[in-house]
Amino acid sequence: MGKGYKLTSAAGSGPKTCAFFFSDKGCRNGANCKFSHDKPPAGGGGGSTDSSSVVSSESEGEVVEQKAGAYASLAKNQTEIRQWQEPPQAAMQPPQAPNPFLTGVPVAPPPSAAKQAAPPTEPPKQQQQQSTEKKKKKRSKKRKSDPAPGESIFDLGKSEDKRSPAKKAKKAASPPNNQKQRPAPANNVPPTNPAVASFRTLNLPIASFSIPSSVSKATAPPRPATPQHEPAPVPPPLPLPTATAAHLKWKDAVIATRSHANYPHAYNWERSQQFEFNAGLSTHSDWTAAKPYGAWCAANPSAVAIDCEMCQTRDPVTGRTNDKALCRVSLVNAQDPNDVLLDTLVKPEWPVSDHRTWVNGISAKDLEDVKFTLKHAQQFLGMVCSDQTVIVGHAVHNDLLALRMVHHCTVDTAMLFVHKEEEAGTPSLKNLAHGVLGGREMPDVHDSVNDARVALLCAEHYVAKGGKVAPIEKVFSRSPYKGPKRIDDGDTSQLLVHRLPTATKPEHLSEMFVAYTQIKPKTVPEIVFSGQHGKCHVEFSSKEHAELAYRTLVGEEREDKTGKKQKRVGLKGGGYVCVRRMRKGK
Repeated sequence: MGKGYKLTSAAGSGPKTCAFFFSDKGCRNGANCKFSHDKPPAGGGGGSTDSSSVVSSESEGEVVEQKAGAYASLAKNQTEIRQWQEPPQAAMQPPQAPNPFLTGVPVAPPPSAAKQAAPPTEPPKQQQQQSTEKKKKKRSKKRKSDPAPGESIFDLGKSEDKRSPAKKAKKAASPPNNQKQRPAPANNVPPTNPAVASFRTLNLPIASFSIPSSVSKATAPPRPATPQHEPAPVPPPLPLPTATAAHLKWKDAVIATRSHANYPHAYNWERSQQFEFNAGLSTHSDWTAAKPYGAWCAANPSAVAIDCEMCQTRDPVTGRTNDKALCRVSLVNAQDPNDVLLDTLVKPEWPVSDHRTWVNGISAKDLEDVKFTLKHAQQFLGMVCSDQTVIVGHAVHNDLLALRMVHHCTVDTAMLFVHKEEEAGTPSLKNLAHGVLGGREMPDVHDSVNDARVALLCAEHYVAKGGKVAPIEKVFSRSPYKGPKRIDDGDTSQLLVHRLPTATKPEHLSEMFVAYTQIKPKTVPEIVFSGQHGKCHVEFSSKEHAELAYRTLVGEEREDKTGKKQKRVGLKGGGYVCVRRMRKGK
């Protein structure tokens, strides 16, 4: 960069002297120079400075004229700011746009930028030609890689492989991304050798249990009946037991079970799973299903009878309750009822909140040292059952739900027989044993081995009769329990109230009847909850009081599946409960 000079005003009113003309390089403007090339007079102030002078550089080829006042200081500040902000390549950039506050006064770049200025650049036209040539080369190179007409742009297999031999060998040795090995999905049943494995050789922590004779005298209510709901859509075709002649024996009974009106709801496993998922009771990994029939199970029984005992558990963290927690499971060989394949207590996952000893005879002490878990039970069933193994039981969907096992080849004695008075109703196992097995009596406390055998014998009777069995007479009422008397469904001095929210208390029902009917119930027992709803039988002083209370209630009247009439009573926060008569009739 050339040396900087200051242009000063000559003394007097004469022309201003050109400082470049008298320098070593001289003035390159020649005759076009605006300043005088005459020698300045003596004492002409060539080296003086004032506030109107502006630094200039010959190498920049620009001249900054005099400015006065605030615009002169502003131009100086603009120059200093750009000198601090601009990168080293600033000298290569085109001239900056004029400052709108300095109209008609172009501002020169800072002197420091000129130090890094490159050699004179080519004219714009020549630069444009080179840029155009570069673009043409890029387009030509791109055209060479374009696919031929009709060729897929994703067909990379025909392109030439220009990689080195080492890289080619490495690529060939490694599997494609879409074929990389993935870990095998978890299976509830550990891998075994089909040739030698057997469920009889499993080393599981069995906890034997038997019902003492003294416990059989205990009195308690039965397990609540499965609530009636609208049937779910008919599922797609399900597997049938056709593998062997022993399997085919049960085929018609399996079909008869599936034809029952309650089957689509009771055995809707997708709905049951979704309910447990939403309630936080289980996940997909907690459920199991039988494997397809094959050589691995050819020596296993074609059918088994099952019964489970359940208790209530509560999650100590979330407070959620599980009303069907498995606490005992029994499995009997259908080909030989004396062959008990499995009978053990089961340790529930969560702490037990209600052992239901009056139902199953199992106490807290009985479960203290039990190591057998639900996963052990699922493992055992996975070794015994295929998808064509027939599982026999009474209301067996409840047992499968407690086991969290999806299975479709079932013979359910609750759906093979009907009540004598109520064809849509399901008889209890106690009435079934009395009517089918020649008056056989069942103990009040459940014994899962005995219940499995009784259900198997009743199913055998159905198969032997070709499905032509007589209706079951209702001889026994529901088992009593300690506390208010549980009244039989046939007693017309009571009304069944169901679909009760979990926050409902017995006194709420008593207050409702008094407010809506002016009739006070005689007894409102504890509400039995199953899932998100509960029910109870409200007893009145007489049949007439119960009938008057029902007639006085205002609400939509409908018939349930059994043909009994019921009314809907609205709730404060929306929704409704149902009040149902105990017998059919007007």
